[in-house]
Amino acid sequence: MTTYVFRSDAGQRHQVLKRGDTVHVDGSPLSVRALDAGHYLAPVGARPAHVHVATHGDTLYLQLHGRSCVVERVDPTHSGASAGAAGQGSASAPMPGVVVSWIAAPGVQVAAGEALLVIESMKLQMTIEAPQSGTLEDLPFQPGQTFQRGAVLARVRPEETPA
Repeated sequence: MTTYVFRSDAGQRHQVLKRGDTVHVDGSPLSVRALDAGHYLAPVGARPAHVHVATHGDTLYLQLHGRSCVVERVDPTHSGASAGAAGQGSASAPMPGVVVSWIAAPGVQVAAGEALLVIESMKLQMTIEAPQSGTLEDLPFQPGQTFQRGAVLARVRPEETPA
């Protein structure tokens, strides 16, 4: 059994066990059928949905119904370097790619989890979200520019609390 965490909700951990075409998530079975190396059919509601998956190390990038999500395998032997960056108000690139578009502009107020920009990596588009509420200070890469894994894609200055 492996523990995974959704990057958008790092406080919530999920137990995952795969047996054949069945994946058990927190004890609930989910029938998943592989179409090829990165495409799957999984039940979503009343009928199967197409899921695109790209992997990089212990990280899974899922795309379902036009929405992307990042799922990371929890390895107790590694420290969370990305958690430190998020705590400092920076959103880092999960893998190399290119900026597709900005959704927010520097100088605006953003809420934690609000969409800031769209990136593309390995033919998969992902939305990068604000790591905390505050003022969007910087989007260092313009649309069309490439970046490497770990590059800071956005900086958010935390909201100041009155004393």
